Amino acid sequence: MTEKKIPQISVVIPMYNVENYVGECLDSLLGQTFQDFEVIVVDDCSTDNSRDVVKKYSPKFNGRLQLIESEKNSGGCAVPRNIGMKYAVGKYLFFLDSDDLIVKTAFERLYYLAEKFNADVVQCEKFFTSDTPYLKGAHLQVKSFKPDDYITVPTLETENISERIKNFHAQRYVWTAWSKLLKRDFMIENNIDYPVTLNNEDLVFTIYCLSCAKKFLMIPDPINIYRYRPGSILHSKFNVIDNVRKWVRSFATGFSCCDKFLSSIEFYQQHPEIKYLALDAITQDVFSKLVQTYGKFSPALLDDIIREEFEKNSKEESSAMTAFLFNMSIMYSLQIGTYLINK
Repeated sequence: MTEKKIPQISVVIPMYNVENYVGECLDSLLGQTFQDFEVIVVDDCSTDNSRDVVKKYSPKFNGRLQLIESEKNSGGCAVPRNIGMKYAVGKYLFFLDSDDLIVKTAFERLYYLAEKFNADVVQCEKFFTSDTPYLKGAHLQVKSFKPDDYITVPTLETENISERIKNFHAQRYVWTAWSKLLKRDFMIENNIDYPVTLNNEDLVFTIYCLSCAKKFLMIPDPINIYRYRPGSILHSKFNVIDNVRKWVRSFATGFSCCDKFLSSIEFYQQHPEIKYLALDAITQDVFSKLVQTYGKFSPALLDDIIREEFEKNSKEESSAMTAFLFNMSIMYSLQIGTYLINK
């Protein structure tokens, strides 16, 4: 019996109701100049024909495509990604959204640089985007979630965790899931997976990676084609109050997961102020999402919503947030005092 060859890259694709897009996503994989990869599509209980589309593509991958079906819909990407990781066997992991595409040299470039630098994480800081869901004839633009200070050549980040977290807090890193190639052994050794929250799981996941990776490589190459899709999780229109509840709930869960993960690392045990800076990055992200919504409701209604959502959390989650808010308040007070003294 011939032993099955272990692929170099495992591509994990969470999927939910993308029958009009997942075919193009898979086509972009078939067109790769580097073909030593497997594909694991994890369907999160789609109600359209997404699974049938994937099954039709299966023969084209010659046994390299698996379709895994979740038992129940999770409402997000974290659970399907974690399921996909359990089935992955490749040396590297790449997470691709089912409605996005990658350029044909993406894996060739990512794999080459990961091997050259022996990187635990390869992070792309730019991507292509289209403002229409259908890419035929569309004009692609290069964009980034970073405000400035772009690199021009592959660059290894400092191994100093303090500097990494300070840079993350300053929005120097792109935190999206589909912008990274990750060494699977690195993920296993550090018990890294996606926190099960409905929002900001990518942000928290990136903090994990920055905290544990010995070699974190930044590259200037845009390899992902991100497209605006009105029906996606990110762009769906929620009831505004439900959206507030969702973000508050996600904040509490993501905050607690991040606090627990970082608290297990010796560096953060010795430098809690850096841990608080990482947690503040989560806080600021959530606040930026909610700040525009707050003007639409009375303080009394918002107070009721926030209290109700926070009361659902365990004492462990509440104590972590209380400690954070108390310490950050003191730190900010000290900063203000120092500023006034210097003035």
